[in-house]
Amino acid sequence: MRVATIAVCLLVLSAGCVGDTSVPANPDETEEVVTKTKPTPQEPKTPSSERYNVDVEEIENLIHQKMNEHREENGLEPLTRNESLDAVARYKSWDMAQRDYFAHTGPNGTEHTDLRGRYGSDCGYTGQNLQKQVFTAEESYPYPQSKLYDSDQIATDAVTSLLNSPGHRENALSPHYDSQGIGVFVDENGTVFVTQELCG
Repeated sequence: MRVATIAVCLLVLSAGCVGDTSVPANPDETEEVVTKTKPTPQEPKTPSSERYNVDVEEIENLIHQKMNEHREENGLEPLTRNESLDAVARYKSWDMAQRDYFAHTGPNGTEHTDLRGRYGSDCGYTGQNLQKQVFTAEESYPYPQSKLYDSDQIATDAVTSLLNSPGHRENALSPHYDSQGIGVFVDENGTVFVTQELCG
């Protein structure tokens, strides 16, 4: 039996003001547009991926794709993938794992807008969804991290938990956004941190 604790957190910003807290659909059918940006100052890696043999990039791509499938089902345009936002999202997920927190503001006081500025991301509308999956052992199932090898299930769980939360769903399915970045980090305990950065 798979045991997972899932946590979610969201941030919505509009034109620089804090709002209420409240993947192309099919890569074979739609040409994906990727926004090119200047090199990022830091490209955090996922050291635990070697321990668990997790394909983090595949999980990110699947989350992007599944989010866009839901947007199209709801009559919305799919979001393009943005490399600058990917860098922000990867850094955020990495930072939460390294500093052992789960929030939009880092323990050192780093705000969402600070991180966006560091990576040269400029958007009129911005949003950030956070999701975390913690796998715990049971007597009958002592190695829950083995589920990390199922990239599709990890991505499905991330998207499902975000869309089952009203505030996160509103953020992810907002018509104000036209691009997104996805960042996944798996820590040494097998905990999965997911960040979705949104831009419009």
